[in-house]
Amino acid sequence: ITTIFLLICGFTYSQNLTVESGASLTIAKDGSATVSGDFTNNGTVTMNSDANEFSSLIVSGTATGDITYNRYVNAEGANGWDLIGSPVEGQSISDFVTANSGVIATSGVYSAVGTYDNSDDSWENYGSSSAWESGDFELGTGYQMATTAGATMAFTGTVPTSDQTSSVVNNHDNSGRRWNLVSNPFTSFVNANDDTDADNNFLSVNQGVIDNQYLAAYGWDADGTGY
Repeated sequence: ITTIFLLICGFTYSQNLTVESGASLTIAKDGSATVSGDFTNNGTVTMNSDANEFSSLIVSGTATGDITYNRYVNAEGANGWDLIGSPVEGQSISDFVTANSGVIATSGVYSAVGTYDNSDDSWENYGSSSAWESGDFELGTGYQMATTAGATMAFTGTVPTSDQTSSVVNNHDNSGRRWNLVSNPFTSFVNANDDTDADNNFLSVNQGVIDNQYLAAYGWDADGTGY
């Protein structure tokens, strides 16, 4: 690709796709792209979203070069935080907070990016000088986040193309909770149940390790209605 593209509709590229140096590729909030070969970015690749629409990029081969996913995050307030994960690999948490300082919600030294600990059912936000703040976002791990007024926050890193696993721990019998906060680690939607795919879906693939009493995918709706 040697020119600037704005993707309004989805497309499938049946070979390798390379974005050359100096070129730009933008996937609109309602756009999608599927590359059946390898994806290489030597230029600028941007993916957009809003409160209801999220762009998608699926790479079947290998992916090289950083992209930026502008991921919509809800405004801070009563029941307003979003629970999400990084859609890219290699994103430094500290760099993320710095890059999004213009829109991320803050309270004193704390920024609205936090982790959940089910051993004691607690949340810890960025600014507490904890060890997790100095590393990268962990793919498949969910985080709480909030902006000042509802805005996109930029995640910059490589496109994950391999299977991802997330450790799930049941602390119900140790004065904690059985619930774990996990996330979609990809730049695309994933099949959740057998309505989307009879076999290759999140619940069926993980049925052997999910507590049968709670075999469902629970999401947080940041409009006050809860889980």
